[in-house]
Amino acid sequence: MKRRILFLVLTITNSVIFAQVNTVYNPVTGRTWMDKNLGASQVAISFDDVNAFGDLYQWGRANDGHQLRNSTTTTVLSSSNSPNHSDFILASSDWLSFSNDSLWQGVNGINNPCPDGFRLPTEEEFEAERLSWSSNDAAGAFASVLKLTIGGARSRTSGAIGNVGTFVGYRTSTLNGNQSRLLGIAISNSFTANRDRADGNCIRCIKNESSTSIVEMNPERNLKHIVDMLSKVVNKSNNKLLLYIYDDGTVEKKIILE
Repeated sequence: MKRRILFLVLTITNSVIFAQVNTVYNPVTGRTWMDKNLGASQVAISFDDVNAFGDLYQWGRANDGHQLRNSTTTTVLSSSNSPNHSDFILASSDWLSFSNDSLWQGVNGINNPCPDGFRLPTEEEFEAERLSWSSNDAAGAFASVLKLTIGGARSRTSGAIGNVGTFVGYRTSTLNGNQSRLLGIAISNSFTANRDRADGNCIRCIKNESSTSIVEMNPERNLKHIVDMLSKVVNKSNNKLLLYIYDDGTVEKKIILE
């Protein structure tokens, strides 16, 4: 009997084919997120779970292999939005030889690394998540529905990965001049801050849907009472997501930022 052998030829590109995308929903912020970091093999079981750390992305780059923690490095800046290699580009600030602010803007960003229907969160969206945590530190980040980890960061100048288990930076699409904005999480605190685009940081993708508005309260409206997300009547408070219930039957979800 003759044996037939079928050869399957695969074409490898810079695109990543994602398996089924599992999500988590935060009822406080009303947002839906991927349940793990990009590149992670599982949902975190602790804030220092190495299998949940995921990859480390330079701001604006696609899934071209540079994000892998063991990728090789180069000192040659890229002259195009899509470098024709998988090296992590060492640089003083930006991996590009020119500036392009549109690479990660929205679901249709030129190099959006997230699965279809997902995108990088804005700084505002990540800040709303942070304000919903039980504590402003690594323990609170992991206890949240996102189960965030502290998997370190990659240096833009040396390519070395440091602070594993003590710090992490989560990328956002938000820019501040030549720098990008990120959510930083350490053992004892968390914060938003500037970070150079050439640094390597984690990504947690958010589903592309209408966001909860963050607005200032208008004290002139006929407000009946304010309740928290457990429906307990409370006083007005800054930096917390609360429900404002008015005498006309309308309800507004607001965060008043200091």
